[in-house]
Amino acid sequence: MKLISGLSGTNGFPGVIGAIDGSHIKIDKPKNDPDSYLNRKHYFSIQMQVVCDHTRKIRAIFIGYPGSVHDSRVFRTSPLSETLAEKCGELYLLGDSGYPCQRHLLTPFKDRCQLTENQRNFNVKLSSNRYVIEHCFGLLKQRFRQLFHLKLKDISLIANFIRACCVLHNLAVDNDLLVLDDVEDEVNNDIAVQAVGNIANNEEDEADNGDGIQHRNFIANNVLTR
Repeated sequence: MKLISGLSGTNGFPGVIGAIDGSHIKIDKPKNDPDSYLNRKHYFSIQMQVVCDHTRKIRAIFIGYPGSVHDSRVFRTSPLSETLAEKCGELYLLGDSGYPCQRHLLTPFKDRCQLTENQRNFNVKLSSNRYVIEHCFGLLKQRFRQLFHLKLKDISLIANFIRACCVLHNLAVDNDLLVLDDVEDEVNNDIAVQAVGNIANNEEDEADNGDGIQHRNFIANNVLTR
């Protein structure tokens, strides 16, 4: 799937083609290897990795890992990881600090109380562009409320059900189906809760890529300061 459209130029952040994140879909306790589906929030879940663009349309999905698997590992073993350069070209995705910084996947500077003003500014601008992925998850789950807790038993059937919801979500986006104000409020509340959770999602940090670090530094020091 070619990643098209995006967030390029939004809030002074150049070259963004989309945002990436993972979301947990709650499921009942599986019969096979249940411990691997128990996530860090202590409920059983299946992982869904999503890339969305500025319209909240889903451009890439990867579903099926048990809930105990960290976002960075899901990304590393996903087909998107191997083809990201080809799909993004000169552009890139934005991710949270649970992902490694790469040339085509920029993440925040890790805050160890030594960030420069430019680095803090970079993190704020990145966060202000990344909110669309949280909003995408919120809209998807409000449209298909079964995704708050799927009662299906078969894992492959669960994955197919989630894919079908993503397809229908995109059709709704294409047809400009509006979300009611009260649902929008629920979505925004979900985003606030998820954002807090993302702060602690760094248990398995992977080493940042040299090209990614260089690109991030260039943007922080030479682009966002203008």
